Amino acid sequence: MMRRSDEEIMRTDELIHRLSNEAGMKDDVAMPFGRALGLSVMLSLAASLLVVVSVSGLRPDLSATLTAWMFQYKVVAMALLACGGVILARAAGTPGVAIRPVLTLLPGILFLLAGVFLDRSDFPLMGARQLSALRCVGIIVAASLPGLIIIMAGLRSGIPTRLACAGTISGILSGSLAALAYTIACINDGALFVAIWYLAAIFITTAIGAVAGRYALAW
Repeated sequence: MMRRSDEEIMRTDELIHRLSNEAGMKDDVAMPFGRALGLSVMLSLAASLLVVVSVSGLRPDLSATLTAWMFQYKVVAMALLACGGVILARAAGTPGVAIRPVLTLLPGILFLLAGVFLDRSDFPLMGARQLSALRCVGIIVAASLPGLIIIMAGLRSGIPTRLACAGTISGILSGSLAALAYTIACINDGALFVAIWYLAAIFITTAIGAVAGRYALAW
């Protein structure tokens, strides 16, 4: 006869497995978690673009710079970080799935570092204009806040069990999307500028998400 403790362990394992399979299906009409997360990512990016365009506008030479490698470097770097954030968010909303932030974000970080080592443009670290760095950080953080709310709403359609961690990941994802949106407004193309100040803004958003996640993602 199976001992009671073994039965309880089996029931617990079955419950975790069932919750994992049903993540994002809180009721019969709820949107599946994967679809809800994807929608939240698109809406977050749209909200960030709206804030960036409203606050800063498009860079004057955007059409001419689309093919420049430094512009494409910013876009690819932030897109890689955002893709890593999506993978992490999917794991954070599914019980029992391992979260590996270092491995997942490594491609974006390595791409940023490669750009820093290869950049020979000598663009100034603080930006082309006075207070460029502060303006960059401020606009990215401001553009990330609506997205942070949207991403957390998407995560609530799943089953996040590590609330602070899920909030941190929400901050990484919304910050990366906001930084991606800001590339169409930013006139500073130096790789070191992007690596330092874009990441500084994402770090601030990550910290905000870590604090907010404890409350916003509570069941």
